[in-house]
Amino acid sequence: MDGNKKNQFNPSANMTAAKLTLIAIAQASTLVLTGFAALAAHQPGLPETQAQKENYVKENMVKVQAAAECYASHHQGRYPTKIDNAFHSYFPFGSYDDETFSTLSCIYNPYTHSKDLPVLGSMKNASQARSQISARILEGATEYSPVENGKGYVIRGGGLKGTIVPIGKCGAQAKTPFILSEDRQLANRANMMAVQWAAESYYEKHDRFPIILDKEFKNCFPCQDIAHRGQGLPLRNAFSKQLEWPIFGKLKSARDARFTPPGDLKPGSIEYNPIDGGKDYAIRAGDVNGKAIMRRKNPRQTLILSRDGEL
Repeated sequence: MDGNKKNQFNPSANMTAAKLTLIAIAQASTLVLTGFAALAAHQPGLPETQAQKENYVKENMVKVQAAAECYASHHQGRYPTKIDNAFHSYFPFGSYDDETFSTLSCIYNPYTHSKDLPVLGSMKNASQARSQISARILEGATEYSPVENGKGYVIRGGGLKGTIVPIGKCGAQAKTPFILSEDRQLANRANMMAVQWAAESYYEKHDRFPIILDKEFKNCFPCQDIAHRGQGLPLRNAFSKQLEWPIFGKLKSARDARFTPPGDLKPGSIEYNPIDGGKDYAIRAGDVNGKAIMRRKNPRQTLILSRDGEL
């Protein structure tokens, strides 16, 4: 991977300060998508015991899932169908552009001590993957299988000698493979990040954040469809599967919004709130129950993305 100079991410080459800020915010927002619990569970230093190595593989699987959901948010709900530069650009330290990635985002294999990308699998669905407890893949690898040409995915992890990493250590859990597949809640959060990406892209051109949903703002939305290059596309609602632009809200302060209990919001809708004439913004999303997503599972706080990320 280090030999790929064209696509390797190099902050000092042809990269504006505004672009670096945009990438930094996107990476900070990835913490929202991958979940704080997985990060908190990770112990300092490299894994040594078998249990630590299996947990590390599970964390790698979560990272791949987060990248797949971020990719889908930029491709109107379609998941990656192969392991390539485009998919890689949605891993940590990539730039979410289907091209620019970093060797730093390769996954550390706790068994072989190498850094690799996921391996491509051939699972047809999650049910099939869960039924194959005796199957084997590469030791320590994270396997990504595209389902129905990008409609979904299945992720498995390889443990000692390539055995599939199970959910747990005892009883039925030890006989049940740990499998990740498409997740509507994660897709919803990824859509929030896509709207944030569009707002930050708009800022690069206008030195302020958008205050209305006009053509200029729409054209800042992701579009990797060659037939629509230069023209942003709406996002696919994670629950209704309909294509939708964000709705505009009337929040006045990102900080105050964070410390307010989640209000009513249509499932899967992404609300963009311009603040102080375009100096800031607040983004929230409706969960499956028609309420704004909670912040860190706190029913008295709301998940809000702003120019400072999610603090």
